[in-house]
Amino acid sequence: MSFFAILKQGQIYLNTWPKEAKLGMIFPENRVIKTTNFAQKTMPLIAVFAVVWQQLYVKQDIMALSTAILTALFALALPLQGLYWLGKRAETPLSGQSAVWFYDICERLKKINEPIPIVEGTPKYQHLAEVLRKAEQRLASSFWQEI
Repeated sequence: MSFFAILKQGQIYLNTWPKEAKLGMIFPENRVIKTTNFAQKTMPLIAVFAVVWQQLYVKQDIMALSTAILTALFALALPLQGLYWLGKRAETPLSGQSAVWFYDICERLKKINEPIPIVEGTPKYQHLAEVLRKAEQRLASSFWQEI
């Protein structure tokens, strides 16, 4: 999988994963998603600010310009790191207990005639995100209390 395909998968996973507070106690996705969303909104502004600030106050210093450019590149790389982690996580096979939980939620969705994603082989975290999203939409709110 190429770097850009992983980033794209990370964005899809970010948009699919339900933002339920109870899941934050079990999975690190909620924290990573919150941080990545924050970084996507603020880091471009920080990158521009770093370069503009340097141009306003230290115009002739080449070291200050190189420091500002490095700061801007670092700020722009932070959201990419979050998306890369999410993309890799989406393609990771579920661990033992998470897989059991995945199949349990699939059974609950089958009982109410809700279509579930087709899984070939071991389910992955992307499949879990899709099933949790459907459970959030279709199952009663008591489902989240049972977790």
